[in-house]
Amino acid sequence: MNPTQRVLVIVGVVVVAALGFVLLKASDDSSTSDQPSDQSISAPAQRTTTPDEARAPATRTAPARAAEPAVARIVVRDGEPVDGVKRLVFRKGETIRFTVDADAPEEVHLHGYDVARDVGPGQPATFAVPANIEGIFEAELEHAGTEIASITVEP
Repeated sequence: MNPTQRVLVIVGVVVVAALGFVLLKASDDSSTSDQPSDQSISAPAQRTTTPDEARAPATRTAPARAAEPAVARIVVRDGEPVDGVKRLVFRKGETIRFTVDADAPEEVHLHGYDVARDVGPGQPATFAVPANIEGIFEAELEHAGTEIASITVEP
């Protein structure tokens, strides 16, 4: 392989890698909502390809996926939220996620979305509700009438 051919192969590999990165990034962006991410993606470092490597079949690895957002945990003891009323903020289109642990049987009600879950010792109440209504909503222990979370859904 002469030097001109080598340069063309290297340029071709770089162009294909850059195009692949752009296409994967674009398809990744369209499949996720406008959620903030704590992770950043960096482009792989470029390196020189030997002629043997240029002829070798390319291997493809799956793109890294963003980790699931952290789920807020609310602990209720003696009918009160241990750390006070939890303030949670979501964007419209995201998923409202939180879990409630309690030392006594009760029903947790997410007002505005009208979703209720039973909770008790060894039986956490897990919420995963599409945030499709904007506003400020209350999660409460239904029978006790105690607010345990204030949930804001922003545009």
